[in-house]
Amino acid sequence: MGQILGALQNIEVDTTNAGSYKTLVCLSSSSVNTSADTASDATNCGILTSVGDYSITVDFDAVCEAIPQITQATYKDLLTAMSTKSLVSVRVQSPNVLGSSTGAAYFHSFGAYVNSLTITQATNEFIKFSGSFTSASFIDITP
Repeated sequence: MGQILGALQNIEVDTTNAGSYKTLVCLSSSSVNTSADTASDATNCGILTSVGDYSITVDFDAVCEAIPQITQATYKDLLTAMSTKSLVSVRVQSPNVLGSSTGAAYFHSFGAYVNSLTITQATNEFIKFSGSFTSASFIDITP
């Protein structure tokens, strides 16, 4: 069994919703969290459980870039989307795809809001930022 490096799973964001995805700038770590609300009721027929719609939250940590490439989604891009309450498109690459298809398949793709951003700076370190996206539309999980 082979392990998969985290560097193979990019997060891409389209803040314009025009199909212009950009890779999240200098991504250092991320997590994709999927959850669903459930409701249970004890009845004389036993416990009945209902599962609601699921949602995805993507948390990330990145490093600010002094001169970002045009293909990179930056802190400023995300802050603009957050302050204007804009729905953005997010997709997370499938890390299992190898060869000529690397980066061409996505395991999670959805509309989301930027619901948190934090910028951090220390005297002798790079300026970093972290944040999260929360799904607000249909979630496509087809790689």
